[in-house]
Order: sequence, then C-alpha cells, then structure tokens
Amino acid sequence: MTRHGATILGALILLLPGLTAAQVNPDRSDVLSDVHGYFPCSDCHADQETIHQPRVLVDEHEIPLEWEDEDGNQHLVAFGQLVAIADLLGSEDAETMEAQNLARIGQRIRIAEFMDDEGLAPEDSVWTLVHGGGNLWCLDCHNADDRDYLVKLNGELLTFNESHLLCGECHGPKLRDWQKGIHGKSTGYWNADSDVEGVTRKLLCVECHTPHSPAFPMHQPLAGPVARVGGEAHHGAPEDQHEESDH
Repeated sequence: MTRHGATILGALILLLPGLTAAQVNPDRSDVLSDVHGYFPCSDCHADQETIHQPRVLVDEHEIPLEWEDEDGNQHLVAFGQLVAIADLLGSEDAETMEAQNLARIGQRIRIAEFMDDEGLAPEDSVWTLVHGGGNLWCLDCHNADDRDYLVKLNGELLTFNESHLLCGECHGPKLRDWQKGIHGKSTGYWNADSDVEGVTRKLLCVECHTPHSPAFPMHQPLAGPVARVGGEAHHGAPEDQHEESDH
C-alpha cells in the first residue's frame, strides 16, 4: 500500500461512526452462562470469606471447570494455568520476559512458603493466575464485595457487559483499535447509522480471549495444499513457479 493509500485508510478509520452502548455491550451474562458455564459468580462466592492475599488457586479454581451443555458439547473453563514450582522460584533477572514474569508471580503468591507448608518439591506444579505477568490478581479485576461485578482501578464498578472497559485500562491501544473496528469481530453493519434493524453486534474481548489466560495457544501448522504440476504432486508452490514481481 502506498503512503497516500495508507493516509486515506487512516482517515476513513477515524471517521467510522461509533456503536451504541447496546451494540457494543451484548448480554455478557448469557455468554458466561451458555458458553463458559458459570454465572452468576455469587452462586459460589456469596457466602465465602474474601481472602485478599494473592495465592495458589485452590478449591473450585484449582482445576479447570468441566461441564456439558444441552447439545452434549464438553466445555473446559480454566481459571489459571498449571505452572512448575521450579519456574515460579526463578529470578526476576532471568533472560526471558516469560521467566521474569513467572518469578514475579512466584514472589507475589509466596510460592516458597506454600511449597514448604504443603511439603511440595520444585518439580511439582501448581495452578495460579498468570494474566498480567505477576502484576494482577483476581481481586484486581473482580469486585471483592460482589463477585457479579468487575471493578476498575479507580473503584468504579462494571457489569460483565462492560468488561472491555476493564481490559482497556491495560490494553489501551487494543481497545482503541477495537472501538474503530480494526481489532476483534463485528457482525451486521459497519455503519451503525444504517442499522435500522438493530442487528449490529460487536464481540467483547472475552468472547474471543479467555480472560484468565488471554494469549491464544500455539497450534501445529498443517501441510500446504497439494499442487499437481506435470502429473507430479507438490506440497505448496513448486520452486519453478516462483517469479519476481514488481508489484
């Protein structure tokens, strides 16, 4: 794309009309209950004592929640990740950012004390929250007094239909891209003013990303398509078909 074309595209993006609150905030509670299998959170947390100390996940969050929907489809909801204690005992001066984050998480959840108290060894593994690289804990996002609400850094409460506003506190550029329609998925009309039927819908962050582990998992790539040239099968484009192009 030429610089002139990029400028025009950027101008068009800035002129895109915004969606209404109803269009960008579908009923997230339906998604939580019908797709993920849990909601309201108060079903489990209403009578529980709140522990504010970040820690290894225990009780119902210790292992992924498994459930089956009305169509017989099996679902697995993970509230964290299984992490080796040895990795959590690492140093914040480690060579990779991932190792540094795991070490930071280990310090915040006091993994050395937990290992001693439970009689565990470095080769054992525990379930813990890894979203945010050790800078976040459950109650940084969930309201401690009413689990059916999220909470912003300034204390403002959000419904689960407004979770994108919570994500945007740390992921501001991605939120702006999402608002302009260049990140995420939308259905219906690109121009909200043309949506007289009210069918336009914009998926929230957590309808594509698992909130407790938002990074998409790695997948093994499949083999390329088979192309037959001269009666012989080739995977991908044969070398003699590659040509230099000025375009």
